[in-house]
Amino acid sequence: MKKRLVSLLMALALCLSLLPATALAATPNGQVIYVGNVNVTSGGYWTTGNDGTVTAFTGEGTPADNFIHYDATNNVLTLHNAVIKKELDYSESIQGGTYIPGSAIGVFHQNGAAELTIQLEGTNTIAEVSNGIYVLASSNSTGDASLTITGDGSLNASASQRGIMVQSNSSDAALKIENAKVTATASSFGDGVSVQSKNDSSVSLTVDGGSLTATGGGNYGAGIRFQFGSGGSGSGTPTVTVSNNAIVRASGNAGGIATNATAATPSGTGIVFDGSIGTVYGDVTLQEDLTINEGESLTIGDGASLTVPEGTTLTNNGTVTTEEGGTLTNNGSLVCNHHFGGTATCTEKATCDLCGAEYGDFLPHSLTKTEAKAPTCTGAGNEAYWTCGSCGKYFSDASGNTEITEDSWILNPIGHDWMDAVYTWSDDGSTCTATRTCKHDSTHTETSKATVTAAQTKAPTCTQMGETTYKAAFEADWAMTQTKVIADIPAAGHTLTKTEAQAPTCTEAGNEAYWTCGTCGKYFSDGEGKEEITLDSTVLSALGHDYKDGVCTRCDGKDPDYVPPTEPDAPAQTGESPLLPALAVLMILSAAALLWTGRKRQQF
Repeated sequence: MKKRLVSLLMALALCLSLLPATALAATPNGQVIYVGNVNVTSGGYWTTGNDGTVTAFTGEGTPADNFIHYDATNNVLTLHNAVIKKELDYSESIQGGTYIPGSAIGVFHQNGAAELTIQLEGTNTIAEVSNGIYVLASSNSTGDASLTITGDGSLNASASQRGIMVQSNSSDAALKIENAKVTATASSFGDGVSVQSKNDSSVSLTVDGGSLTATGGGNYGAGIRFQFGSGGSGSGTPTVTVSNNAIVRASGNAGGIATNATAATPSGTGIVFDGSIGTVYGDVTLQEDLTINEGESLTIGDGASLTVPEGTTLTNNGTVTTEEGGTLTNNGSLVCNHHFGGTATCTEKATCDLCGAEYGDFLPHSLTKTEAKAPTCTGAGNEAYWTCGSCGKYFSDASGNTEITEDSWILNPIGHDWMDAVYTWSDDGSTCTATRTCKHDSTHTETSKATVTAAQTKAPTCTQMGETTYKAAFEADWAMTQTKVIADIPAAGHTLTKTEAQAPTCTEAGNEAYWTCGTCGKYFSDGEGKEEITLDSTVLSALGHDYKDGVCTRCDGKDPDYVPPTEPDAPAQTGESPLLPALAVLMILSAAALLWTGRKRQQF
């Protein structure tokens, strides 16, 4: 028996040595504690069933599992895989029955400080109650309210109004979490965690290692609320301190970390999410996997660092920003499901600031159009093309879908298409210029001057000028040799000799006066050679003889054929002589013969 007692004392000493120094305070005198509608103030063991009921343990030693133990000496409540789903009934007959009803774990002190340390072992659950944990120092004169949750286990405190509430009506209020993993949720309305003190006092939240996740419910619930006094406004000093790589998450429709006084600024070494905005304070090394949820951000500011050690995973579904002076070191696993940061261009996708992977789409090209220009005879043209002002690339379409190489749009000059050359002579034939004009552009012309040589090709006559043929030879191979004939040698003029007029005779023809050119042999009726005539036109025919009785009256010539008439017999006196008509006929015939003979002579 003695040995058994020594063993028990040694075990008790060992247990006491394992408790944190803050948990070794004795139960405040006059404080009452309820768990699952059971008063546990006197200490002992209780088991919890699957339905969350709390039942006194009547067996020997320690329950095997799912139990509650309250150490009244040291004011330590141990939860060992406990499930609590029963709340304190409203009752005027018990101490605090009208102050902390609805609490799964309720701590009430009427006249002094309200204090409790909860030791977590394994996985513990509070659910289906109005308030998860409620620590109240209700005195209006003196007494702090404080709650410490410690151990290497976890607690999920889910309630319709408040997950965890620590309240002092006369002094300061504090919640401290050491190494444990605590979740506090208000499912319907109210705050995930509420720490309330007297006006002009202080409230504090300290998370030393482990984590706290607090979620408010309804439209007015905050994740963590610091309250000074009972009104909507108050004054005091709220503090949030993290250390030992602790992680705090606070979210709710009324804010992440809300207060009716000056806002609290976290400090220490850890990570605090105020709503969706997370901040790394100091040099933090993850102790467990961390997920940045969609819509959340985590900032590693100047002077802060976050290390993901081997065996730990940082999963990003939101945004992780490392500011200048901040450091992110990944020695474990980094899963980036939401890329962010970086700058995309029209040729490169953005690079995720967190994991360095490319993501998203290319930016559209910033295109400027160069209009099409038709080529000319001598100048190059171009097809229409677009140039990106960002990447400097070239495209054949306004959408930037078809890239082309530089200068591929150039259209070569089309060259001249010359019309036939036009030749321009000077009036005197001394110069000749060849000009050709392009069919595409009439302002495009070429000229070539010739070397001109001259040769007389027709001698002048008395009346006609002589001619000179000019020959133009060009250096340009497109110009043809040209000739031009100009009558530019003066006429020589007639050399006239006069033939005097000569009257015709009976047997010789005569002529009128006329002039003969000794050069051209032509005949003229005047001495100036103006009226050309034929030689025949100057001839005057012979007059022919005019015989009378056989003798020409003009030249006294005798008609050789003349026969003098004989004397006829005297006719009868009674009538006309019968020879007279015959003689008359003979004389007519003779005259005709003489006339014909005269004309023949004129012709020969």
